[in-house]
Parts: sequence; C-alpha cells; structure tokens
Amino acid sequence: MTVENYLAEAGALATLAGVLAGFAISAVIQLLSTNPEGKITTATILTFSASTVMFLYALIVFVLTFAATAEQNRVLSELDTIGAVAVLVLLAAVYVFLAAIGLTGWIRSRATGIITTVFAVFTMCLTTFAITSVFSVF
Repeated sequence: MTVENYLAEAGALATLAGVLAGFAISAVIQLLSTNPEGKITTATILTFSASTVMFLYALIVFVLTFAATAEQNRVLSELDTIGAVAVLVLLAAVYVFLAAIGLTGWIRSRATGIITTVFAVFTMCLTTFAITSVFSVF
C-alpha cells in the first residue's frame, strides 16, 4: 500500500470514528440532562457511553498512525496490529451504537421501542452484509 493510500484510509476512518463519537456523546449528554429515571434509560446511557469510548479509542489510534506514517513518509508495518485492532474496535463500536439507537425507543413507549429495535437490527444486518462483502475480497 502506498503512503498516500494509507493516509487517505486512516484519515477516512478517523473522520468516521470522530463523527460517530460526537453523536454518541451527544446522546449521552442529552439523556443525562433530561434526567429520565429508569433501567432502560440507564442501559441506553451505558450503551452510548461504551460506543463513545470505543470510537474514541479508534480515533486516537487512527490519528496517531496517520501522524507516524506522515512523519516517516512510509507505511509502518510495526503499527499493523494496532491498526487492525482499531478497525475491529471501530466495527464493534458501530454495532454497540446501533444497539443504543434500538434501546432509545424503549424510553418513549413500547411501540416506539419495537420500531427502533427493528430499524437497528435491520441496519445491523445491512452493515454485516457490507462488511462481509468487503472482507471477502481480501
């Protein structure tokens, strides 16, 4: 892989991780500021919080590997393992984030909970299909 391709890939993944971390922490702040009581709300806050820290971990790794690669002007094979782990953490964070979205509807009502859960599961299925399709070419 060329340095330019590596930097483009790391930059895109860092952007994705950063934007999704922002959405997740915004959801946590919103839920905490409205202060609704209940086990579902607590579970939703914890799930969004988990996805936030997972996205932030991936973001930090992508930014650091981007900086190291740009500074050395070569793709550093020593960072392959941590980069692969960061990609896996990012993918897992997407699923945790989707699960949190599915949980949010249950705060409002049973009908809304069912609908948001169906949307989240459907999106998880589409995401899994996309990931397996891309990974199958490697």
